[in-house]
Formats: sequence, structure tokens, C-alpha cells
Amino acid sequence: MRLHGCAPAASLPQIDPIFGLDIVFQALSSFRSNKRNASLGQQFSKYGTTFQAQVYNTTKIHTIAPQNLQSVFSTDFDSWGVAPLRLFFFGPFVGKGIITVDGPFWTHSRALLKPTFSRAQISDLSAYSVHVNNLLTALSKHDGLDIDLKPYFEKLALDSSTEFLFGHSTCSLTSSPTLDAQAFLQAYNYGQAGIGKRMQLPQWNILTRDKRFWRSCKLARAFVERCVIHASASQNDPTFQKPSRLILAHELAAQTKDQQDIVNQLLNVFLPAHDATAVALTNIFFHLSRHPDAYAALREEITAVGPYTTWTFERLKSCKYLQAVMNETFRLNPSIGQMNRVALRDTVLPTGGGRDGTSRVFVEKGTVLTTSFYALHRSPRLWGQDSEVWRPERWLRKGTEGGVKVGHWSFLPFGGGPRICIGMQLALTEVGYAVARVVERYQRVECRDPVWDFVEEWKLTTISRNGARVRMVPA
Repeated sequence: MRLHGCAPAASLPQIDPIFGLDIVFQALSSFRSNKRNASLGQQFSKYGTTFQAQVYNTTKIHTIAPQNLQSVFSTDFDSWGVAPLRLFFFGPFVGKGIITVDGPFWTHSRALLKPTFSRAQISDLSAYSVHVNNLLTALSKHDGLDIDLKPYFEKLALDSSTEFLFGHSTCSLTSSPTLDAQAFLQAYNYGQAGIGKRMQLPQWNILTRDKRFWRSCKLARAFVERCVIHASASQNDPTFQKPSRLILAHELAAQTKDQQDIVNQLLNVFLPAHDATAVALTNIFFHLSRHPDAYAALREEITAVGPYTTWTFERLKSCKYLQAVMNETFRLNPSIGQMNRVALRDTVLPTGGGRDGTSRVFVEKGTVLTTSFYALHRSPRLWGQDSEVWRPERWLRKGTEGGVKVGHWSFLPFGGGPRICIGMQLALTEVGYAVARVVERYQRVECRDPVWDFVEEWKLTTISRNGARVRMVPA
């Protein structure tokens, strides 16, 4: 290591230096107590931006150093992968696809999906607006009453993503949901939680003995298979009229007859697409309900834009306070709290080694690297002494007093580099549009949660365990 100017990163104190069972127990304990992200954040505060430990006889490096993240996600991209980890963790649910594989198959998957997420497709709000209208109709039945917004945002995300990806909406927000929507959503949520648990355990299926997990994976996949069968049949129907907006299932069915491959690709996209919208909307209104001044400022900006029928992709992007509210929520409560990579070959991290943490770190093939976006986004060094405070105004005065100059590798709610979330712009557009419509409709959104602080529910994503309990006062 010295020949390369390298030095080891600081080691996390541990009783079991081989299997790290004491560290595993701490992780599982924080998972059960809904403090997984907070626990990781405390470790970074105590041991620095880069440290390592031995877990299951494997070296595990934890880092939130922006230089290291740039190297892992971008400049040294080919040295790092996800398949050795994710195929086991995610495989029973989503199979092989863009989020679980590396190499040529990953390149093929991304090229296959890219046209569906083009600017022209993202800018078309017509189909999504129908689902937001259904959301507002459902919410209006609770005007002036206490309500938890989380299940409504989950249904919005389910309805819009199933139409966009599968060609058929579940219509769970209406009075006549289709295609076993509720059963699918329950299976999906339980399966996702099961994946989160698998990520904390050794890669042995015998440790995932929860029959409901395996049953949920089977049910969710069967739901998507029915959608694929319908999409494939549509390709052979001479009377089929192709919709103006691309439907991913139709595009995949036109390129391959392998139904399992189509199911895998669709679930690989559905997993992040559904969560990005539902989690973000819930977390945004969690904070807005606790900050009436911010809600008033946002509503003033939204109503000044004009009626929603005139809103476009460009107009949403131009609403600076709306973008600030979204960014601040993604910063403080990123949907994905942590992300892992595994070294596919021997490589080097640019910083984090030695006594002062500035030396390069040699990384042996097979080493697992974990980063915490939760800790990265709350670092006082990067975000100021009020980094734990939800304050959208910091995004309006970048580089000035009261603001912050955001480094590219300091804010990564959708990851970075070649594997940056392919649906990022779609998620930002849908979240912004839904927030604007709700804020335009309601004069106030008052907090009705008996617990003021954010209590995390950690699955694959991190959402408010208590949802967004509010009382909505219509305009």
C-alpha cells in the first residue's frame, strides 16, 4: 500500500474482528428501532468521512467523502459494480435488470429503457394530470378533517407508474380499482421491506425464512406478468392504436418475446419509479405541514403562475421556491438513505486513509463500499451548522450568507455518474406537478401528527413512519 501512497482508513471499533457480529447486531437493532439512517449518521460524525470494518469476513468501507463518491460513481466507474450484492438481495423480486446487473447487460438495459424517459415523454403531463385529478377528488372527501396523506400518495404513484410502465393503470384512487391493485400494493410494500432486511444479513436464503416475503414476490411478479401478456397481445392486434406517450411494456414487447425478461425489466424500473414519487410527496408534506410560512410562500408562488391548465414542464422548473422545497426535502430525507458498491477489481480511493484521513486507500477486489446519502446531506462541513434543519431558503441564496454553495458530489438524491437514476427527471416533474396542484387547491395544510420529529421507516427507501398526518383547509 505504501508503494501507491496508500494508507488504511480508520477502523470501526468492534468486538468480533472477523465476522463483525457485534456490528451486525447494532445494525439490526437500529433497523428495528427505526433509526438505521440516524445510526449511520452518528458513526460518520464520530469516526470521520471514511472508515472501515470487517463484516461477515469481508472488508466494508463506509465513506461520504465527495472525492471518493466521484471516483466510485464516475471516474473509476468500471472498478465498481452492484451485481454481486443486488442479484441476491433484489433477485427474488425484480430479477435481472438495470438496477441489479453490471457490464454489457446493464448497458443493454439502459439503452432499451432510455427512449421512454426522453424529454418529450417527461414533458407530457396530460396522462399524469388525470391521476392527480383523481387524487384531489379523493382528498376533497376529507376537507377539514384529519387525514394521513401517505396512502393517497402511494396510490397516486401506483396508478401513474402502472399506466406509464404497463399500459394499464390500477385506478386505485377511484371507486373502481382494477387488476387487484390493493393486493399488488400490499405485496409490493411487504416485498420491499423484505429486501431491506435481506440487505442486513449474509447472502444465505435460509436466513430469509419469511414465507410471506416469498409469497409477496410471487404475487407481485404475477401481477406484472398479466400486464405483459396484455401488452404482447396488443402488439399482434391490428386494431391496436398506439398511445401518444410511450408505454414501456409495449416498447419491450415489440423488441423481445421473452416474457420473463420483460417482467424483470419492468420491475427494475417500477421499484425506483413508484418509490421516488410516493416517498418524496409524503416527506414534502410532512415538512410543509410543520412550516406554515414555507407553505404560504410556496402557495403564493404557485398561484402567481396561473391556473394548472397552463402549467408546463418549463413552468414547473422555473418555480424557484417549489424547486427549493423539493431539494431541501431530498437533502434532509433522501428517498434512498444509503447505497452499496462492490470492488470488481483491486483499485484505490483518492482520500480517507491515514491518521489525518487524507491519504489514498487501497481497495482489494471484493471489498464492499457503503455510502450514506443521509449523512452526506447532513454534514455540517458541507451544509452549515443548521444542516439538520429543513430550510428551503438555503437553496435560494447559494454561495451567499444564509445560503450554501452545493458541490456536485455533495448532493446525490438520485445517485450520480453513469448509473444515475434513469427516471430522475420524470420523478422531479411528477413530484413538482403534484405538489403544485395540491398547494393550489388548499389554503393551508396543518400538522396533526402527535409526534413532531421525523420517524424513519427504513425499507429500501426511507419514508416517514407516521406518514404525513394533516388537516387540509381548502381555498
